Amino acid sequence: MASLRGTFTERAVACIAGVMLAMGVASAAERPGRFRPLAPGVLTVIPADRTTDDALLRADILEITQGQADLAWTPKMAAANTTFVERARGREYPRDVWCLEFAFKPPRLLDVDVPATADQMRRKRIWYLVYRVKNVGGRRVLAADTGEGGKPAARRVETFEAPVRFLPHFVLESLEPVEDGEGLASYRAYLDRLVPSAMEAIRRREDPRQTFLDSAEMTATEIAPGEERWGVAIWEDIDPRIDFFSIYVRGLTNAIRWRQKAGAVIKAADPPGSDIEETLESLRLDFWRPGDDREGGDRQMGIGFAGMFERMTLGGRLLAAAGWPRHANAKPLEGLDALGLGWADLLEPDAGDGGSSLAPLETVLRTAAARREQGDPIAALRLLLGDLGVAAIEELVAAVAGPVDAGRDRARREGLDGTGLTPDAVAKRPLESLATIIRVLESKPDAAARRAAAATMFGPAARRIPWLVDAVVKVRTLATLRAVDANVAAIGGTDALAAFDALRPAVDGLGEADHKRIVDTMSTATPAAAERRKRIQALPVEDQAAAVTVQILAGLFGPRGPALYAAAAAVNEGIDHAWVFRYETDVGGL
Repeated sequence: MASLRGTFTERAVACIAGVMLAMGVASAAERPGRFRPLAPGVLTVIPADRTTDDALLRADILEITQGQADLAWTPKMAAANTTFVERARGREYPRDVWCLEFAFKPPRLLDVDVPATADQMRRKRIWYLVYRVKNVGGRRVLAADTGEGGKPAARRVETFEAPVRFLPHFVLESLEPVEDGEGLASYRAYLDRLVPSAMEAIRRREDPRQTFLDSAEMTATEIAPGEERWGVAIWEDIDPRIDFFSIYVRGLTNAIRWRQKAGAVIKAADPPGSDIEETLESLRLDFWRPGDDREGGDRQMGIGFAGMFERMTLGGRLLAAAGWPRHANAKPLEGLDALGLGWADLLEPDAGDGGSSLAPLETVLRTAAARREQGDPIAALRLLLGDLGVAAIEELVAAVAGPVDAGRDRARREGLDGTGLTPDAVAKRPLESLATIIRVLESKPDAAARRAAAATMFGPAARRIPWLVDAVVKVRTLATLRAVDANVAAIGGTDALAAFDALRPAVDGLGEADHKRIVDTMSTATPAAAERRKRIQALPVEDQAAAVTVQILAGLFGPRGPALYAAAAAVNEGIDHAWVFRYETDVGGL
């Protein structure tokens, strides 16, 4: 079949070439100096950023306004702005600013041979981005000393041409969680690499007559005014489960920003600039890749838009929660009421590393254990988590307290050593003991350490912990949806993007009466929830609405929910790129 397809293709190409020659049209291969033409829409061209503010910055000289603040005084015989300290405020910094035009094709995957050792090659999948840069000149802000009648002259912008050296810096980043326990977002970043063995394969695929430069070759010489160059950015070892990602390109412009370092206190003896952090402007490109990585290595990604990941992530969380009771055969809201808990009792602290906090699961287990004298705690847990949830809890108890072989018993006792428990103690008070173990796991420094400790104590049954954590999160989401009177049926009967849009009226439409009702009905079953309610009630009335909204979003989506919701709600689907100033200390945060 392959040979027949090849024969047909060759005949078709020959036929088309013959028709073109008969019409007097030369093929691309026969036109010296011409490159393969691209179909409309294949190449996305981003004009150079020509914001005038980049060429004229205003800022205080912090070494004076803060470091020499003790010299500030108010003159009586002169204008206040003539003093040493006041003259250091709002200083202007005019600069010649250039910016390259940037064009790109969506990223693609390719399997290539790369060196593994000095004399061996191995097959590896790479991601690459084909791009073009063009020197379109720069701009500067000019103004004469005086204008008509001695008045200050209006400023004007002047363009200029000059050679530019492009120092490319490409970083591929993703906030998409791809493993259990990573929570709503998990930061990953990959710096572009030099892979000489891949360049020829890329050239053959993209355009055999084109010259593509890697990041090192691109920096070798300056780009002359009007000149354009084609380049390739390459990434290795990217997690194949990533679907949403952004590429940040730095070096396209010399536009700069600076700010005082967080927490820095500028003193008179500090060297100039020691308390300042600077950053160059970057270009952000958003992409997504549907499906999984089991397809061929030549797949092309699609251009996304700012906030696409956030909308899909939040909408997906809502869809999963809305359909969960049916799949788990649970009645979560009834179970929550039976335990005397509310959504505010299950709010979690930020785990710091982006992973899911285990605190809500501990709250559920400890509350169920404490209600043993008031009724069957397993019945309440069955309502809350369904049969699968109860089976998961029983499997965990059996793994840490039931009969096992000598090797497994030795490992679990070593793991329990830091908890103050023994297998016999766990067997006597299973729910309370599990809650204690969960608290110990929560105290570990990061998600990886938690997983390792859980595997030591529970063995293969440790996989049940992420499932239970996720189940409790879904319960909290459903309880929070109830608190804001959201239409769960409308949310659950859509796709991820539509689910997010269906939620927004319930969150954005909350009025003053709604905020007061939510605060008044917030559960105080746990000390943390009681303290949280007390803090909100102590706020001025005008600040309570924002505080309640933050808590609601944390109830729906976790501690990173408010930041992700803000990004998702502010999105314009027509924005597929942005010029941004990012500081290294901000990268990866939400």
